[in-house]
This record gives sequence, C-alpha cells and structure tokens, in this order.
Amino acid sequence: MNIIHLVRATTWGGGERYALDLCRRSVETGDNVTVITRGVPFIDEKFARAAATIKRMPLGGIFDLTSPIRIARMVREMKGAPVIFHVHTFKDAEIVTKAKKIIGKRGNVKLVCTRHLVKPGKSSFRWKKIYTGIDSLIFISNLAKETFLESNPPVALDRLTVVHNSVAVPKKYSVPIPPPSSQTLNILFTGRISPEKGIDVLIESMGKLSDIPLRLQIAGTGKPEYVKQLQDLATLHHIADRIEWIGFAEDVYERIVKADICVAPSVWAEPFGLTIIEFMSQARPVVTTDNGAQKEIITDGEDGILVQPSDPESLASAIRKLAANRELREKIGQEAFRTFSDRFSYNIFFRKITEIYKEVKSPSNKICKMPGRRFSS
Repeated sequence: MNIIHLVRATTWGGGERYALDLCRRSVETGDNVTVITRGVPFIDEKFARAAATIKRMPLGGIFDLTSPIRIARMVREMKGAPVIFHVHTFKDAEIVTKAKKIIGKRGNVKLVCTRHLVKPGKSSFRWKKIYTGIDSLIFISNLAKETFLESNPPVALDRLTVVHNSVAVPKKYSVPIPPPSSQTLNILFTGRISPEKGIDVLIESMGKLSDIPLRLQIAGTGKPEYVKQLQDLATLHHIADRIEWIGFAEDVYERIVKADICVAPSVWAEPFGLTIIEFMSQARPVVTTDNGAQKEIITDGEDGILVQPSDPESLASAIRKLAANRELREKIGQEAFRTFSDRFSYNIFFRKITEIYKEVKSPSNKICKMPGRRFSS
C-alpha cells in the first residue's frame, strides 16, 4: 500500500506523534510510506528514523499553488498505483483535494483526514469543498465528533468515524514494571507546559498536601516566562523544593515507571489525552479531569479517578486518597492496564486505521437535506 502523510507542523505535538507512530508501524508491515513536510529539520529527522521517505513542500494553505501540482506529479509517477493520503489538518486536506482535481480520473487516490481538535465544523463554500473532498474523516474521540457536528457542517455521516487514539508503547515497556518502593511517593505530570494543562492547579493542590511525603516531577517544556510563573507559584505555596522540573523527556516511559501516581489536570476539554493512556499502559493510577474526552477513557473509581477541573481541593483529595492506600493504587493501576490492553492498545488502533484505508469510499459533491441538519452524500 502507498501511504502519504502530510505534516505541516513546525512544532511537535500529539498530532505529529500520531502520524509518526502510524508511519513507523506502516513501514514495519511492508507499506511504502512517504511524509511531506515543510522542511523543519528535527521533524524530518524523526520521520526519517521511521524509515519513511521525506518530501519537502510549502504546504502553505489556500494560496499555495505549488504543493498541489507537485503532489499531483508524485501520484502520476506512481503510474496508477493506489495511493492513500492521510492528512491531519483540514488545510492539508484542501491541498490534497486540489491535487486530486489536477490528477482527475487517471489516479487511484483516496483522502483520509484525522481530526485532532475539539472544534465545531464550518459551513462556508470553501469548507464544503474541503469536507466533500475527504473520503474518510476520523475523529479521535466521540467528543471531537459531536462538537464538530454542533454547527451543522455540510458533511456526510457515512464518511465519519471515531477511532480512539493510541500510543505505540516501546517493547521494553510492554510489561508494566512495579514502582520502586520509597517512603516519598512520586507524582508525575508529563506534557506541554501551558495554561490549559492545569499545572498551576496541580501546584496549588500540592500545597495542600504538605503533611504527606510527596515529590512532584514535571516532564515537559513551555514558554520560559510561563514556566517562571509556575515556579514562582510553587515558591508562594512553599513547595518549590518538592518539585523537579525535568524538561523534555526523550523517554517518557522511563519517568512513568518511576512514578507512583500520575496526574493530568487539564482545565480545557482534551480532544483525547495521550498522556492518560501512556500512564495506563504502565499500570499507573491516573488522576485526571472530567471536562473532555477523558470520560471516554476513564471509569471513575475503577481504572482512574476523575475530578473537577480548576479545583485544587478535589485534586488534592484524590491524590491524598491514593497516597494513603497502596492497595488502592495497585488495584486502580491494574484495572487501568486492563482497560488499555482491551480498548486502547496500538494493535487495536492500527487494525481499525488499516480497515479504513482498505474500505474508504469515494465522496460525492451532492448535498442532501435531512431534518435539522445538512449533509453531503
């Protein structure tokens, strides 16, 4: 199978990791994988290490005429071989749609788009053209799909599907490792250091747990001025000496296996929450908020604990409950690992994506009217 990913990002995030993991697994299964990027060296290097062929193009959006022409030329050079384009933004879907128009009926091209955000769809003529050019639109959570449909965008329901996100766990971490025994429990946050991640709430909650021997590790990077604000907040709550600022962690699992409790205190509606299933894959109890797709992953009290966002009291209470009861930590951690294995393992995810690649349908530009909503069909 010929698979071409478009990756327009100039920074690294969940969508880029999603594409990278897919590329790596597709190469392992014998597919011919190409990645079109904007030529950012560290991004190209990551995909090159996955043995994907790298092509560089402007990927400039609505006024970019070069990329569609070059993509059309690539497809023509494949001389009729089937090609799956997998894009991760609607802007890149627009580029491929233009390329498909240039190619015409001479190319066997299908366009798959994964929607990584929680935002309503749009209804202008431009966006109708983009949506109707997509053969299969994948949402990483039910929340992402439902929010997209709130604005009645011109899409066909039979082109939409939900495939919950996943992470490709390195083989050395495929069997969970018990946390090291220590009188001081390690609390771990991993991810982008930015306001929507709720790290300030976590720091405030740690200030309410001064009577418990806890140490907070924060693995991630952010704008220096915001990191400084958080460090000042830690000083204000007299817990600066209980926080370790790790920075970027190349091997995040190395940090997870040393943690006793993992926390994802987001104050925004997470489209999915990759860090949550990373924690679950290592049988670690997770405390996270209930304001996004986290509720599609965690069953409160069984394989994790859900708390209200922006509530240091409830977050501190959940951490205290786990810190005081090792048996509870182990029980919730084991249930978390079972949930990951049964519902969110990468093998399950990749099988679903591969089925979409093989079964994807060609779209139509016809608009049909349905009660209360307009869809293309």
